[in-house]
Amino acid sequence: MNALDISAVTYSYGNKAANALNNFSMSVAPGSMHALVGPNGAGKSTLMRVITGQFRSYAGRVTIYGRTMPDRDTLLSIGYAPQPISVYTGLTAMENLLFFGAMAGMPKTRAASRAQEVLEQTGLADHARQLVSTYSGGMQRRLNLAVALLHSPLLLLLDEPTVGIDPQSRYHIYETLTALNAAGMTVLLSTHIMEEAQRLCRAVTLADKGTVIYDGPMSEIDNLERFFLEKTGRGLRDD
Repeated sequence: MNALDISAVTYSYGNKAANALNNFSMSVAPGSMHALVGPNGAGKSTLMRVITGQFRSYAGRVTIYGRTMPDRDTLLSIGYAPQPISVYTGLTAMENLLFFGAMAGMPKTRAASRAQEVLEQTGLADHARQLVSTYSGGMQRRLNLAVALLHSPLLLLLDEPTVGIDPQSRYHIYETLTALNAAGMTVLLSTHIMEEAQRLCRAVTLADKGTVIYDGPMSEIDNLERFFLEKTGRGLRDD
């Protein structure tokens, strides 16, 4: 049983001629770190919103560990770090985590203990009582990840988790994801950074304009940029 199956999903924003996702199919094996790679407009963020139940008026099927979405209990097993920073800058890191823990229905003592754990995992434990407004962009990205990890999800979805951050924070995120995956967590990493995908992931889905152009082992592709260019006639970095 796969951790995630996307079967012929089509989604349109309604006011645009082309579909944001067009007969989109991919699979993520349990315990894997799987890259979702494509340029701007490939449909990566749209797919993340479909998986997490934010968009529901789509054709096709989404299943997580065999359960057809949307399913409330299964949604609670997903950790999601969106591309926009989604934490409160007027609170400390610990206050953010306790708030999100309460929103997820976690008992207070469990939320507090998990908050300490995820702050340590993301390298933020020494800044737990510091206002997030004083954090660098990279530290805020790490806190975004910590929130997604708080409830110990089975499937972790990350939408461009290292975009625009400093090398130290990028290193922390890479180390955190590698450790989580080694411990058995399934990770779907959406990125346009080819080096990041090839460094961290053993499987990849390449997408362009809402369509899958490859879904399989990373080992089958020597160079993502060159492969994408051969398939589409343009580079991964092109808008």
